[in-house]
Amino acid sequence: MKTLPWKELSKEDKILLKDLYLNGADCAKFISRRFNWELGATMERLKRLEKLGFLKRVSGRFAVIRGKFKHMNHTYYELTRPAKLYLRKHPEELEGLSVKD
Repeated sequence: MKTLPWKELSKEDKILLKDLYLNGADCAKFISRRFNWELGATMERLKRLEKLGFLKRVSGRFAVIRGKFKHMNHTYYELTRPAKLYLRKHPEELEGLSVKD
């Protein structure tokens, strides 16, 4: 299994990973709205986390996103298997993280 560079993550990166871990796949538009982040910065953050191996794009035309069947007219991202497994074993990595801090 690939070792992910957890030490390279910023607080905002961890907040984003926590949200995707707890709530499932989402796209930059809705993430940026939820956290009141700029859309361009959110898109760059998602691409960077994908490149580092924390995220992957959801494939297909349709998907179940947050319990709803959706047509994927945006690029949705979800955690990779190594990221999910690590966070399942190390929940302390995400404790106390919130946007309001």
